[in-house]
Amino acid sequence: MFKKFSGSKSDGAWPMAKIIEALKKQYGAVDTLGEDGPLKVYGVQHNGVNFVVALMQSAPASGQIVELGFLARFVGFAVDTHLIEQINRNLHISVAALEGPDLFLMAGLQVTGSFDEGQFSLVMEAWRRDLMVTLHGLSNDQHSMVEAYPVAKMAAARDFAMNVAPEGESVHSFDMLSAFLGGNSAKEVCGECAGRGKRGFIARICNSCEGEGFISHQRH
Repeated sequence: MFKKFSGSKSDGAWPMAKIIEALKKQYGAVDTLGEDGPLKVYGVQHNGVNFVVALMQSAPASGQIVELGFLARFVGFAVDTHLIEQINRNLHISVAALEGPDLFLMAGLQVTGSFDEGQFSLVMEAWRRDLMVTLHGLSNDQHSMVEAYPVAKMAAARDFAMNVAPEGESVHSFDMLSAFLGGNSAKEVCGECAGRGKRGFIARICNSCEGEGFISHQRH
């Protein structure tokens, strides 16, 4: 059920105190919502959005976290199965699901290796991205996701990042993907994950392409 997120493989748990410290450093106030046996749940509010961070200990009061969970609930928005499918196609570590009229965004991660704040920051960044994808899907206005990225508003950045398709006959003779892959034209989109690099309900890494989204012809 849980995707593994690892640092080194010296052990299989992260200290709760370091996780809470990292959360407070990034978000400020982190409220304790309660606990149930080995499960401790914390509430976070960031820029008007509420979400929960759930920490599963190896045993009650052990202080050693073996699984991380994230949860956000969206109430009162116009949501249907088509929107849920659309959102799920773009999520990284999470899954969106309907329960009645409410949308639940959930992520579960099984940790291995020793704690590293930089690694944990990557987890939080992936969750932040999934929140942003979900909020964009729920938005009733016409703002694009581009507007959510400050760098995309900078003229110099927009100009430099521009990739223009060749004109005329050269469109078919220039393979941008092959050039990007270093001239390796023997790769194609993975058929198992459709190029996403992940599969399944909780977005596990695709075994066929090992998360790359592309496979070599020789692997068929």
